[in-house]
Amino acid sequence: MGSVVRLETARAARTTRRRPARPSKTALVLGGGGFTGAVYEIGALRALDLLSVNRSVTDFDVYVGTSAGSFVAAMTANGITPEEMMRVVNRQVPTPFPDIDLRTVLSLNARELLSAAVAFPFRAARLTARTLGQLGQVSALDVVLGLAEGMPSGLYSGGGIEGYVRRVLDDADRSDDFRALAHELYLTATDLDTAERVVFGRDGFDDVPISTAVRASTALPMVYKPVKVGGRELVDGGIVSTTNLDIAVEAGARFLVVVNPLVPYVRSSDDEPRISEMGFPQVGYQTFKLIAHNRLHEMKRQWEQRYPGVDIILIEPDAGDELMFRTSVMDYRSRVAIARHGFRSVTVKLSEDYGRLRRVAARHGIQISATRVNKVVKHFAASEADEPARWRAILEQTRSTLLRQSAGD
Repeated sequence: MGSVVRLETARAARTTRRRPARPSKTALVLGGGGFTGAVYEIGALRALDLLSVNRSVTDFDVYVGTSAGSFVAAMTANGITPEEMMRVVNRQVPTPFPDIDLRTVLSLNARELLSAAVAFPFRAARLTARTLGQLGQVSALDVVLGLAEGMPSGLYSGGGIEGYVRRVLDDADRSDDFRALAHELYLTATDLDTAERVVFGRDGFDDVPISTAVRASTALPMVYKPVKVGGRELVDGGIVSTTNLDIAVEAGARFLVVVNPLVPYVRSSDDEPRISEMGFPQVGYQTFKLIAHNRLHEMKRQWEQRYPGVDIILIEPDAGDELMFRTSVMDYRSRVAIARHGFRSVTVKLSEDYGRLRRVAARHGIQISATRVNKVVKHFAASEADEPARWRAILEQTRSTLLRQSAGD
């Protein structure tokens, strides 16, 4: 005869048995970083796709994009995979949608440039006369700033970016309308006159085309002219925050993956040149990244403390990543190298940090596997001599192909 089990004991055994966690609301947050940051994010998303078992990067509930991240977020929220984006970056024919070239990214602000050129001689003459009348009281900086007042509000218009996004989303399976998407998409910009953050996709700002929102969010001050939307003049959303991850938390997400391409460079030895020796642009670039990076990490700590049930996975380059630091944010020529670098570096990080990532993901009902990541890396890194070609191939192929190949190892 079987043993008798007390009802209370049986009930306790049932209640203590581990049950799979219910899926949480998830969010993918993509930060700024110019053209370089965007292709880094594409490479990083390829790595994430290999790690996940029961979902892909096109399955997040919420997408938040800032600056260059708004471009990638708009594509991903529309179901465009990292593989498809990489085919375009690599110009692998046939591409799944139109190619993007330098003239598209940097379409000149011709009208304002022409107007400034015509007015420049007159402005210079007035400034010279005023300077001669105030000798000893006017510095070289005053002269430079005086001339700069006649410059256009931005060298480029951003119209090419808006037009490109509109063309890509003009497809039966995609939409240029926030309200028509299956996922929540939020893109940020900054009101230049009021210093307010504008969040496209929220009520009151969800009737603006996604392509226009991307143009506004990527309008880096002085590089691109401000974008007029609904009586406002808007510039880059990264001015307020390089990621705006709080938007995802406020939208109810409890599992956030944040990709931040902007990390200050940390000089690790005396053999490396000082940043001051790299020129004026790198000094400014380092300063901006230092401020933005510290702000992001402080925000991450605050939100994790305020909402203990929220888990934030932060993916970013190492502080000693010289390639990411030395590559200009608008370097179009290095797009393939940066995408490959993003994929490779993030894949290694995911593999090394797998134990923690698996525990965090499991709390939210997400399954991940390091086996596939490790097999894929091993398969394509087998030959040192042909390594660049192998990494390029892995970026171009579909997820199913990669998994079939890795399974054969």
